[in-house]
Amino acid sequence: MNVTARASLIALIAIVGACWAIPVLLVSVVPSDAGMIAMMALLYALLPITAVALGMLAAGSARTLFWIPAALGIGFALLLPLAIEGSRDLAFHGVAYAAIGYAAIGLRVWMAARQHR
Repeated sequence: MNVTARASLIALIAIVGACWAIPVLLVSVVPSDAGMIAMMALLYALLPITAVALGMLAAGSARTLFWIPAALGIGFALLLPLAIEGSRDLAFHGVAYAAIGYAAIGLRVWMAARQHR
């Protein structure tokens, strides 16, 4: 398996895990009185960290993996409502996660260019 295919597979697993599997676990395992804290941790900590990590992964081969941050945003908008009923109003977060991922790509490419000078 080549590097691009391996990175694509890792990205797809991370996106499905962060946008569907973890929310399903939160809904089913976390007690209802701690659910809001768990969702805030997902929305404002775990998913931005995932966006940065996927952006760094995509920066390794930005020409072929440029779609990964957009896939995280689209995956969040499509998979989270499947995991948590009534979460359609959170879909705009997907745009922010995609922007964070593209910023991570840009930062890593910029840092690599500075090192080669």
